Amino acid sequence: MELMKEEQFIRLSQKGECAQIEYKTCTEQVSESLYETVCSFLNHSGGQILVGVKDDGEIVGVNPDKAAKLKTDIITSIKNKELFVPSPYFTPEIMEINNKTVLLLDIPCGQYVYRYNDRFWDRNGDADIDVTDHPELLLSLFERKNPHLFEERIVKDLTMNDLDHDTFQFCRNILAVIKPGHPWLQLTDEEILIHTHIAKKDLSSGELGLKYAALILFGKEEAIEDFMPRYRFEALFHMCTYEQYNDMKQFPNRYDDRRTMRCNLIKVYDELTKFTERYLPDKFYLPSGSTRREDIRLDLFREIIANLCVHADFSTGYACFFHVFKDRVVTKNPTRLSPENPEGELTLQQLNNYTKNPLLVRVFHELSWVEDMGSGTRNILRYAPLYYPNYKVEINNGSQFIFSITYMDVTSKVEENGTQNEKMAPKTGENGTQNEELAPKTGGNSTQNEELAPKKSDELNDDELQISLNDTHETKKAVIKKRKRQQGIISLIKQNKFITAEEIAERLDAGLRTIRRDIEELKDLIEYVGPAKGGYWKFLK
Repeated sequence: MELMKEEQFIRLSQKGECAQIEYKTCTEQVSESLYETVCSFLNHSGGQILVGVKDDGEIVGVNPDKAAKLKTDIITSIKNKELFVPSPYFTPEIMEINNKTVLLLDIPCGQYVYRYNDRFWDRNGDADIDVTDHPELLLSLFERKNPHLFEERIVKDLTMNDLDHDTFQFCRNILAVIKPGHPWLQLTDEEILIHTHIAKKDLSSGELGLKYAALILFGKEEAIEDFMPRYRFEALFHMCTYEQYNDMKQFPNRYDDRRTMRCNLIKVYDELTKFTERYLPDKFYLPSGSTRREDIRLDLFREIIANLCVHADFSTGYACFFHVFKDRVVTKNPTRLSPENPEGELTLQQLNNYTKNPLLVRVFHELSWVEDMGSGTRNILRYAPLYYPNYKVEINNGSQFIFSITYMDVTSKVEENGTQNEKMAPKTGENGTQNEELAPKTGGNSTQNEELAPKKSDELNDDELQISLNDTHETKKAVIKKRKRQQGIISLIKQNKFITAEEIAERLDAGLRTIRRDIEELKDLIEYVGPAKGGYWKFLK
């Protein structure tokens, strides 16, 4: 464990100072600026102070004979009610790094507004800001902390049994690849919660109190439904432009694919990332000085997805939306107005670097899904022009925070016959790109069907689907519905031969038993090869 902490310290010293990392030399005694940083971290989103490290990241250490006294002085000062109000709680750690003695201060995001020596300090980038004599900045600080952050509230009766162990393991699997020495790899589920401050042990009783942040990030779906019944994310794909979507006469169907997610935030992020990979065109580029191509789509939209996930006001109970249109992506999440981001239209540059959910941000930061505060804005400005030079970002802040980015000029990408260019179509997989496989059929009245259907040349006739229409209207209607559903099954299997029956049922908004009956009727056309998990679909014709 000690070795793991040493490696973590070295990595932090190499990363450079930022919104959540600060270096202090303090070789002989504690500097005044250290306590100012402690106060700013408490008031912002938490952070780590490395004592015995120069501004350039060089580990110089502190006087080993003074280390114990430095630790005692820090503990005494933060408990001194004449200096810190209210008194924070954390314990500095003395460590040995490369034969040098250093201290690590892991500062949590505080539940309250803190002041040091009668001054209020806040964090802006890598700087500590005295906001005491700045009414607007001070008001902003109190607005963030009052009422107490929803994510910080203890959920009564929530236990470890309500959390999903597989989600914890999923996070460990990610970290094992990207951060092999990460502390979580050696911690239990409960220890991870305490390490990230999303759970708190009562010092007297030893009872573990789980916060809403723990439920949102790691909760089982049934637990989330019990404690947060209105929590939900909606991902919707529309085979039309945003303008067409708002024209009910031309496009009366509201979506062509929909995924409703009531799972925890870790799973939501993963699902939304897969959703973008399915429905947004990919584009690769070669960074300067690199020989490895990068996926701009992933670089750009993971920032947008992460912002949607961690910046929503979950106390409202309203859903978060992720819309993919032919020409743009639009996200909507409930929010609460603040002096930093007032009501009305905003630009990316006007977005301030703070969040209502610093605990959620911290966990996403550990997973490298977000970087430092404000990094999302910077990355969008960096990657958006590479993905589409004429991109346009529109932001409207109100009871909902609405973010829109135009990623395609539809008029320039539509061919003379009115069909969509191949670049706009989602990928099918290894064998090339789709043209119209995901596009709903258009009837004589030019209205869209909500069912997923294969392209016209691949459609199966009634004989192939073993369907015979009877004379009654009701039966015809049922059979036509079945035909469309079975065509949807064929289409989905063409797109992904590894798709499961459960996934097909979810995509087509049908019961699993119904899908299995449909598959049985299609046994002359398709066959499942291999084990239940890890097998694939094979076409017989």
